[in-house]
Amino acid sequence: MDLLTNNAWITPQLDYLLWLQNIRLHFNGAFDGLFLFFTEFGQFTIPTIIMCIIYWCVDSKAGLYLLSVNSFTIIFNQLFKLTACIYRPWVLNDKIIPVQATLKASGGYSFPSGHSAMASSWLGGIAFLIKKHKILCTLAILMVFLVGFSRHYLGVHTPQDVLVGFATGFTMVFAINQLINYCEKDKNRYIYTLIYVNLLIAAIIYYICTKDYPAAYLNGKLLVSSERAVFESVMQYGWFTGIINGGFLCRRFFPFELNGISISRRIIRGLIGTLLILLSMHYTDNHFWGQVGNHIFAFTFMLLSGLILTLLYPVCFNYFTNKN
Repeated sequence: MDLLTNNAWITPQLDYLLWLQNIRLHFNGAFDGLFLFFTEFGQFTIPTIIMCIIYWCVDSKAGLYLLSVNSFTIIFNQLFKLTACIYRPWVLNDKIIPVQATLKASGGYSFPSGHSAMASSWLGGIAFLIKKHKILCTLAILMVFLVGFSRHYLGVHTPQDVLVGFATGFTMVFAINQLINYCEKDKNRYIYTLIYVNLLIAAIIYYICTKDYPAAYLNGKLLVSSERAVFESVMQYGWFTGIINGGFLCRRFFPFELNGISISRRIIRGLIGTLLILLSMHYTDNHFWGQVGNHIFAFTFMLLSGLILTLLYPVCFNYFTNKN
């Protein structure tokens, strides 16, 4: 990882961020709000709600594909992040001053960019699904690059962070399409795949919980709390493990299609499901996120939350819909 932080490689990237910073300061932050808006499409809330609504209310297979692409992308992105342990741009160069409003979602290590990985996974997945619609496909890809550029403009990521985030997401767009098609040929393959996926996630969690992390201080303050970074990653692994397991089990044992279901029922399903997501996020923000606590409890809670959204909720809703 020394290549990623040596002066000849990283200095031009930091100079580029300083150039953007001068533009930002020249306009007195007039465009900060616009780029904070773009960066939201790389955060958790909006993408998760949109992907789940597609899964519940539009096309279950397409929704499963998008949720799987997103889940595998973040699983590997977090692995890369906690392996590289590269600090944020303002640590590498104290002249860089990020936009304060984005710092809450920009803690921990820098490389690769989680927002860029998130955007390239779900928006890239949508672009792949609608590739025949050239204009919409182009708009989706354009939004991916706007999210990535917003991370530069706001001063929270270097180009290498964003590019590797993009590479992770776009790789999963094509890889998970092959995986879903493989499993669809024999639904039992969803179970076999889950065995390997769960073993992989268990191995990653063991690795990130036992590896050594740097402990650098600036003015007596720890730059990155590895304890907190690991705890938050374990939470994310719990969530995405639940999403993948719930989605694959549902597709294997309780496959549901939406043909014949009225628009009003789809809207009700989407609204109730969105409320579940928001309640889960509210509880997580108040009891887990940004803190360090019981890893097993946090993982289990997030695992169950993911299972509810992709397995229990659609199965129950379909049961009552069919009964009525």
